[in-house]
Amino acid sequence: MTTLKPVKKENLSVRVYNELRNALIDGQYEPGERLIIGELAAELGVSITPVREAIFRLISEQGLEMQAATAVYVPFVNSARLWEIQQIRVQLEGLGAAEAAKKITPHQLDNLVSLQRDFLAHTASDPKRASYLNRKFHFSILEAAGMPTLRNTVESFWVITGPILKVFHIKTAGLNYSEDRHRHEAVLEALRARDPEAAARAIQDDLRWGGKIMIDWLIEREKEQAEEAAKTEAAPRATRK
Repeated sequence: MTTLKPVKKENLSVRVYNELRNALIDGQYEPGERLIIGELAAELGVSITPVREAIFRLISEQGLEMQAATAVYVPFVNSARLWEIQQIRVQLEGLGAAEAAKKITPHQLDNLVSLQRDFLAHTASDPKRASYLNRKFHFSILEAAGMPTLRNTVESFWVITGPILKVFHIKTAGLNYSEDRHRHEAVLEALRARDPEAAARAIQDDLRWGGKIMIDWLIEREKEQAEEAAKTEAAPRATRK
């Protein structure tokens, strides 16, 4: 069950859109999960119409996909596309971290430290919460950078990759993180030192590490799917012989 919040009646389509979009970004849904319009409407406390409008908008942004007239799914991002998105994120979030190192306030830094502490406390026990906190950590850095266009651009990629990030946190839940080992700690150290180059390098190392795990998993999944498809295709031919 997700944690969608009921919305007020004014500007329903926009509010429903924002709620669903944030749920995708936060990794509240998994790749391949089907979304039922009626169930979403009931959970949000609205009629079907604004939910349908929001869903079509998210489909146009490739955050959702429609496989039949009423079958809406969270898409699986393939390895090639995720690789492309990761390359772009590495550059953009590196720039954001560098700018944040110049501009971050003590309050913003304290908030990042608190987010990281909370994140570490949930990595092994609550992948959904960990995914949400990871997103908050990255976006808090972009907020500190004071570059809204960059933040909005990066956010559009998170709509697409948020669900796969949830899978990432599920797959890495057994890792024994400690505060001096997790890659976010290097980011915090660079921000404390107000070192733009070190901050950019640290966030990029974090993205490359996580990206490799996700891409390798997708490549293996695609390989297994191809092998299964080949077996299925070969079975009728074997029957005919």
